[in-house]
Amino acid sequence: MRAHAIAITTPTLLLRPLRHGDATRFAAAVRESAASVGRWMSWPRADYTPQMALAWFADCAAKRRAGSAHEFGIFSSDGRELLGGAGLNRIDAQHRSANLGYWVRHAREGQGIATQAARALLTFGFDTLRLARIEIVAAEGNAASTAVARKAGATLECVARNRLIVGGRAVPARVFACVPMMPAAAHAQPASKPVQGPRRTMPPTRVVLRALQPGDARALLAAARASRALHHPWLRAPQTPEQFRALLARAAQPDHHTHLVCLRDSGAAVGVINLSNIVRGAFASAYLSYYVFAGHERQGLMREALHAAVRHAFGTLKLHRLEANIQPGNAASRALLRACGFTLEGFSPRYLKIAGRWRDHERWARLADGPQPGC
Repeated sequence: MRAHAIAITTPTLLLRPLRHGDATRFAAAVRESAASVGRWMSWPRADYTPQMALAWFADCAAKRRAGSAHEFGIFSSDGRELLGGAGLNRIDAQHRSANLGYWVRHAREGQGIATQAARALLTFGFDTLRLARIEIVAAEGNAASTAVARKAGATLECVARNRLIVGGRAVPARVFACVPMMPAAAHAQPASKPVQGPRRTMPPTRVVLRALQPGDARALLAAARASRALHHPWLRAPQTPEQFRALLARAAQPDHHTHLVCLRDSGAAVGVINLSNIVRGAFASAYLSYYVFAGHERQGLMREALHAAVRHAFGTLKLHRLEANIQPGNAASRALLRACGFTLEGFSPRYLKIAGRWRDHERWARLADGPQPGC
């Protein structure tokens, strides 16, 4: 369950490992919060120094290398302001479990920062670290931490006696937990049949979606190579047999569904739709990505395919949210998302590396209980 030191972004936050240059402002944030955060945790002190911060950073780095903890500083999205800290610690590799902790400096409390960071770390824990369970433990009386756990989607499982030491004495604590809940049956579907959504009358479509198969390699690679000019600079579809095998391997994972879009009449490949980083439990969400092959663009085929993929996500998979990220200049993709009921939620600078460059992206999303556009 080891992972390299990475940065995690949300619409307004940057979570990254703490570095040597952060020591002075980290110590200042701790001293500022000695009374508020220190009420529930033992380490925040009014005399906290940069040297203490550096010792903590070194301990975090050692545990990250060992895979036993992943601690992050919480920063504003531009990285200029240190807002607090959060992390996954006490990682148990055998049972794939961890504890989630968080704190926010006194001046920025009550602004939703801890909730946003907790949600991001739950996604990181389930998607990247492949954890099966993440706990949040809040001392009895810590209303702020309890509220964050609930807002992050954790379920209260029990009140444990003498669970934490606060102010030198053992106190009871509320134990919350999240699990990914990804049943294997959710990924199983006949490869030759179109994706099925909720039972309701739908107009006939010109396309069907089916699971990607090893025998699709030649047709998909030929179509992708012929589509280089169409796809540039927005994406790079698989160009080689090795890249196709990598796509096929990802498609076999339970948190990744890859659908080949085909013409209903001829079976010709129209494009590809991916549902990736599928998270169950409190999130019930996934990322949506797609591309059309040259010769099939501007005919409404991918709009029909995306409607089918959305029905599959919200109907068969019982997801709550889909997010799609597109580059600001990709007008065709923006129009497609809008036609399929997605709403622009935010903008992330240098969000994804494409063709060797970090590129800005708009973040579009649709909820299962949101507006239902016509098909």
